[in-house]
Amino acid sequence: MRLRIAAAGLALLLAAPAWAGVEEGRAALRAGDAAAALREFGDAARGGDAEAEYLFATMLKDGVGLGTPDLPAARAWYERAAAAGHAAAQLDLGYMLFHGEGAAADREAGMFWYGKAAAQGLAAAQYNMAKVLWDGDGAKRDPARAVGLFHEAAEQGLAEAQFALGVALLASPKPDEAGAFAWFSRAAGQGMAAAYGKLAGLYTLGRGTAKDPVAAATWAVLAEGAGDPVAKQLRLKLENDLTPEQKAAAMAKARAFAPRLEK
Repeated sequence: MRLRIAAAGLALLLAAPAWAGVEEGRAALRAGDAAAALREFGDAARGGDAEAEYLFATMLKDGVGLGTPDLPAARAWYERAAAAGHAAAQLDLGYMLFHGEGAAADREAGMFWYGKAAAQGLAAAQYNMAKVLWDGDGAKRDPARAVGLFHEAAEQGLAEAQFALGVALLASPKPDEAGAFAWFSRAAGQGMAAAYGKLAGLYTLGRGTAKDPVAAATWAVLAEGAGDPVAKQLRLKLENDLTPEQKAAAMAKARAFAPRLEK
């Protein structure tokens, strides 16, 4: 799981609402003409359209229509859009500043722009801020504030935040095992593989939920399939205590599992 999230990138640009001055660029992208899209977004960006500035910066960052990324230029255009209040641009600018993409890293400035985007309710920015505050990597640790931000992003359906919130609730001086179980369940339901093993362990021990060896084995199978290094040992241990019928039920549930995104 990535510890930080950048903005969505070009994959979602076509799905965004149409704004004046950028429709032609989106039409060009849909037609597969990245060079024309870059020209259209660039013209609109130079006219001061914040959405165009963001889209132009994203193309520059990813090198679409150029052949190679132009990170310094992308950062400059993100700065213009971010200053105009564009939340996704604030997130991407914060990411580039925090990680030193396009110029030297400036973690304090990165956190500033994460904060601006988070204040607008952008879940990825809330998660990014929370990770920094939880880990203390780039800012002073503030677990209480981190948990609050994780919760805001988790409520919006961000699986990474749901998993992180579950971990944080278990790490509390007064662990909230039921709360952690609930958030791990939501993250796992979206296909967050790291949550599979957590659920297997909680079902095994009866922490935060009733003991359920079949459910525990189901999640252990899924975790093993996702590459969890300890899941195989847990699965084998669980299967020693299961009846053939229970083993078959666990395998059937694992095969039938189909993640569904909340958003």
